[in-house]
Amino acid sequence: MRAWIAAFLIFCLAMPALAENNSGEFSVICYHDVVDLDVTPERKLYPQTITRNRLVQHFNLIEELGYQPVSYQQILDARSGKEPLPEKAVFLTFDDGYRSFYKIVYPLLKLYNYPAMLAVVGSWIDVPAGSPVPYGNTTQPRERFLTWEQLREMQQSPLVEIASHTYDLHKGIIGNPFGNQQPAATTSAWSTEGYESESEYTARIRNDMQMTRARFKEELGYTPRVMVWPYGAYSQAALDMAANEGMADTFSLLEFTNNVADTSGALGRYLIDQETSLETIEEIVTGSTWQRQTQRIVQVDLDYLYDENEEQQSRNLDVLLDRIKRQGINTVYLQAFTDEDGNGVAEAMYFPNRHLPMKADLFNRVAWQLKKRAGVKVFAWMPVMAFDLGEPYQYISDIRYGKLNSSQYKRLSPYVEKNRQIILEIYEDLGRMANFDSLLFHDDGLMTDYEDASSAALSWYEQKWNLPANIAQIRQDEELMAEWTRRKTQFLIDFTYKLRDAADYYRQYDNKRFLIARNIYAPVVLNPESQAWFAQDIEAFGQAYDYTAVMAMPYMEGAENAEAWLRRLAAEALKVMPAKRLVFELQAVDWRNQSPVPSETLAQWMELIRDAGIMNYGYYPDDFINGHPKTGVLRREFSLETELK
Repeated sequence: MRAWIAAFLIFCLAMPALAENNSGEFSVICYHDVVDLDVTPERKLYPQTITRNRLVQHFNLIEELGYQPVSYQQILDARSGKEPLPEKAVFLTFDDGYRSFYKIVYPLLKLYNYPAMLAVVGSWIDVPAGSPVPYGNTTQPRERFLTWEQLREMQQSPLVEIASHTYDLHKGIIGNPFGNQQPAATTSAWSTEGYESESEYTARIRNDMQMTRARFKEELGYTPRVMVWPYGAYSQAALDMAANEGMADTFSLLEFTNNVADTSGALGRYLIDQETSLETIEEIVTGSTWQRQTQRIVQVDLDYLYDENEEQQSRNLDVLLDRIKRQGINTVYLQAFTDEDGNGVAEAMYFPNRHLPMKADLFNRVAWQLKKRAGVKVFAWMPVMAFDLGEPYQYISDIRYGKLNSSQYKRLSPYVEKNRQIILEIYEDLGRMANFDSLLFHDDGLMTDYEDASSAALSWYEQKWNLPANIAQIRQDEELMAEWTRRKTQFLIDFTYKLRDAADYYRQYDNKRFLIARNIYAPVVLNPESQAWFAQDIEAFGQAYDYTAVMAMPYMEGAENAEAWLRRLAAEALKVMPAKRLVFELQAVDWRNQSPVPSETLAQWMELIRDAGIMNYGYYPDDFINGHPKTGVLRREFSLETELK
């Protein structure tokens, strides 16, 4: 008991450091059900349930330490400049609409004069007396939840703000053909008839919000001002729909401190339960949950996992999940496209989309299982331009050949408006049809110093950049060449931002922000002149992306001494970019002879680059079917669990 109180005391003591220097900052605490074990000792404590005694301890500590619970209206007033928030502001919220709020919490709020917000699920309140309330995969007695009459009584008090927790979206729905249950508010439902269309999905979510507004108006006389997302799951599309229905402020379960000046996205909350550990509290107050953490990465090729035999494919997935969990890592770069011939070009995708064949509806299933069973963050690994749509689409051409350079990726010319739109729609479909955390842009995001020579590109250079519509002429002038290279480099960066935004619109938010990483070739790091060969620049990448993933592959680059080459690469990269934003991707295969790089060699490389100051690293490919590289050999240098010890 004392240890828990000490943990909460540390939590509260740390909060002034977040808020005392700026009255616009406030922390939000999220509670759920409250149980009085003196009255009902037989009651089971479900996850996020706390006892009345524990809640009283919280309220006492808040009072003793000088914290000031604020109302939602105070937050609005501070935002509009009417009255600033007090220092040490805290906002109390209670989710789901349990009857314990009326019987236990509401009397305490009146006793302490603490305001709070209550988020209710409309369909649960509408269940008739005596009928069971659907609750996940089970049911709960109706008497465990509030009635409209009780809500009408409490809404008369200035201490209680009643918010929407949706009408009927506090549940999981089937999100893919494999039966994975995913949050209803952010998932395009799957049935034997197929997936919901985009319009069907948005209509379902909008109808739910309109039903909530109608029931609030009928029963309480007003419409809700706030949306609290079930499971903390929301997307930009959901935010937009909520705002259109009068709920501009929404709350997630992402743990960060809020500022009244920040009106973008959902507000963060700290989720508290009966047994919140000291370690978890420490993570919350230090903000480490959302700071850039050390990454250990395995880059997974779904082509290794796919099998026409679904039973074998399921066995392959089990092998992958067990292996990833055993490795003690925290990140997977997961291929979302198929590349059977190894040319780096997407001929088909592993998710439903509007423009390319779907080889198998596999990406969402694997990403979801990696997140839930292996506990890792999943980056969707996607091409920037390397999509093979066949004819008559226009692809990047090389001035030397008057067509595609066969030694390079086949890439759609991004200077063609139709091409850009198609790629944006593929990314939008990815965000809507799959559950993942972040994006990795493939190494096809390049243009050589002879590309793009397509007619659309030449017209772009002349009309948009005031350059000659003639690459040969550009190459003959040093200043023109430098300007052309700089323009192309920035053009590709800007295009990846648009792709990020497209993927982010329907994507379920699991992070405070959508992290993006992009591959960069090692020669760009080692030789500044090589920017012209790739239209890539490490300093520009460092400013543009959360992570720059350097392809630290000595055999691929023909290094005579792999260790010396890696040391030099690390030293040069760290000159222009902080270690926390760098990722080194090592090679697990020697593609010169298609042989595995020995696990011992890979482990030595990991030790070498870590000693050189590289904190984030991983390898590609992972042959989980044949168990290469050997996890036992890599563990000391690779596992985060080992590093923490």
